Amino acid sequence: MRKFSLLKYMAIVIWASSALLQLEGCANIVPPSGGPRDSLPPYLIAARPIDSALNVHPKEILVGFNEYITTSSIQENLIVSPTLKNIPLIDARLNSIRIRISDTLLDNTTYSLQFGNAIKDVNEGNIIKNFTYVFSTGGQLDTGKLTGKVLLAENGRIDSTLIVVLHPSQKDSAIFKERPNYYTKLNGKGVFSFNFLPKEQYNLFVLPNDYTKKYDDSTKLFAFLDSSILIGKSKDSIQLFAFQGAKKADKRKSVTTSKLPKKTGAILKYTKDFDGSEQDLLHPLHLTFETPIHFNDSFPIALSDTFNNKLAGASIQIDSVHPETIVVSYPWKATTKFHLIIPQASIKDSLQNFLIKSDTLKFITKTEYAYNSCTIRMSGYENLTHPILQLTQDDKVKFSYPITSSLLSIPRLPLGEYSLKLLLDNNNNGKWDTGSFYGKQKQQPEIVKWLPIPLNIKANWENELNLILNK
Repeated sequence: MRKFSLLKYMAIVIWASSALLQLEGCANIVPPSGGPRDSLPPYLIAARPIDSALNVHPKEILVGFNEYITTSSIQENLIVSPTLKNIPLIDARLNSIRIRISDTLLDNTTYSLQFGNAIKDVNEGNIIKNFTYVFSTGGQLDTGKLTGKVLLAENGRIDSTLIVVLHPSQKDSAIFKERPNYYTKLNGKGVFSFNFLPKEQYNLFVLPNDYTKKYDDSTKLFAFLDSSILIGKSKDSIQLFAFQGAKKADKRKSVTTSKLPKKTGAILKYTKDFDGSEQDLLHPLHLTFETPIHFNDSFPIALSDTFNNKLAGASIQIDSVHPETIVVSYPWKATTKFHLIIPQASIKDSLQNFLIKSDTLKFITKTEYAYNSCTIRMSGYENLTHPILQLTQDDKVKFSYPITSSLLSIPRLPLGEYSLKLLLDNNNNGKWDTGSFYGKQKQQPEIVKWLPIPLNIKANWENELNLILNK
């Protein structure tokens, strides 16, 4: 408990009376300007009830600071633990804040009011970081703590908009039906911290900070701890990995047939994924349309040489996952010209729209000088479950390599810098798999970790890299 001297107690009484007058007054007082720059944030000088008060059931709380303050989204930043049914009303004026509580408070319970970074001084904007006010309706303050970190399982990134919630362990379905007893936000490093918790058993979850604070949609980011946790029992910091149980469906513009104009010609359009005007040697060519399409077998698309001779070994298919995309696969050779012949009637969408005219794409593949080899030496892979090294650019996986030995030789990579990720492929199917919390068989997601060293592929250079892989 935080102790106050007699002089401080007298200051509280004097300040509380004046604070009430200030809050009820109408005048706006402008703080003086000038003097040396203030680099210190405001600090608490008095409160009613006092901070860390015991045996109180306040309907109104007043807190005062040593200088004039201003607030930023204070209603959104405030977290009251345990949660209340009704959001407290907050007034901030001059150097004080008034909080009015309409709920009936629970007996023998420690309440904390966390203001985050919502309070700062008027002149310099110095923030009171993580300001918290505490009181108890019983005879003691709860002192339980819980800390941990949350990462996104699919890419190892941090999403600081997520919250961590606690539900009583005996309520197995509470995460689906009830608002949490306790919740807290993540900081910019993905770290969370609970304080002033009772020493009870809880289930721990991660959710978006939305209105319901329930797991009512499998497309929400979500994480769970495999077993309940007893607050107060010695335990290392907890690691959680958030996942989407199901991906959100692509929102496509609905088409009302009554509003369709009379067909004066085809309206199908597509984009090509050339690098400039050149085709990458290591990937298929993709043609992407605005809507799902299908082929007209009577007018096939053909990959040919510059004399329009059809090339054997080419594969032209509609992507099974993205039905709006055509995939053209071929063992591309460097610095070679190609034609892709697309007849007008070769493609239609569900509304029977087709191309405005026949088209011939003329392109050339990249030169060998646009690529170079790489050697990566790795230690620690033996302790990992089916590790896969992923090379990414712009948060997209460009290349994946299963790690089966300490030496990985890559004969050809496009020049440029790659970020590295490590996928722990538990089921050894070559891709990342999400988790599930529905049904009896709850499943944690597979984990992806960012590796701190980038891979930079340069021309005319022996590109080598040493990695230490940890669990």
